[in-house]
Amino acid sequence: MAQQIDHRLAGYYVADTVVGVSKRYSQMGSQSYAMSQKTARAAWTEPSDVPTAIRWVIPTGYQKATWIDEDDPELLGSLPDPGNIVAMNHAIAVNRLKDQLLINQALGINFTGASASTQTALPSTQQIGVQFPGTSNTGMTLAKILEALFILDSNDVPEMDRVMVYAAKQLYDLLLNVDQVDSVLYNDVRALMKGRFDEFAGFRWIRTQLLPTAGTPSIRSCIAYQKKFLLLGETKGMATKIDPLPQQSGATQVRTTYYAGATRMEEAGVVQISCDETQ
Repeated sequence: MAQQIDHRLAGYYVADTVVGVSKRYSQMGSQSYAMSQKTARAAWTEPSDVPTAIRWVIPTGYQKATWIDEDDPELLGSLPDPGNIVAMNHAIAVNRLKDQLLINQALGINFTGASASTQTALPSTQQIGVQFPGTSNTGMTLAKILEALFILDSNDVPEMDRVMVYAAKQLYDLLLNVDQVDSVLYNDVRALMKGRFDEFAGFRWIRTQLLPTAGTPSIRSCIAYQKKFLLLGETKGMATKIDPLPQQSGATQVRTTYYAGATRMEEAGVVQISCDETQ
């Protein structure tokens, strides 16, 4: 059946292992952390602390269980094993979950501070409104892409490994937004749509329908970010077990578990782009 089967954001975030119920990540340095001028010989040394901030990943456990009736081998085919269609669909569900965790934390509340008690939202300065740059709702436009570039550049976010996460409607919006005669970008957008390449305007473009929508009309939240500014921490990798269930008339259970959490590493490297999907 039609579904997203792969982990679309694979390779475009920081991956880590979390031991215990949570893990703390320290951030050090800032643009304002500058050298001071030396004004005298053998002068008194004035120390300064490196600016720091703290992020937290708090993993959550997830599971999927499927029961196979003892008569299914005769009615449906061979009995499941780790390589069969049931276990494969569990793995597909985990792939989607990884993307969903990253998307949720890119756009949502993150836990910060010394004790993970501070809830930090993506600030308005990192959000491009649905009406940008005018007063009417629009879908994905060149103006919004350029504004995302401007925000990341203004924050001195590294230019390599920048990603644009979008849904199907946004690419069609962009093609309509690019002038077919005057813009040299038109053929680039068409090639992007046909899968001939996956980079445009400084971003690697990754499509997923897992991006959230809200309101009426439907407003899709797309994400522009740089790879090192999103992190996924796994406590345990995906594990699948197949066990008999004598108490369930000899049924077989296929159960998959996965433990993970995610966070933005810094708001400066993530931009939310709101797009009206009815336009």
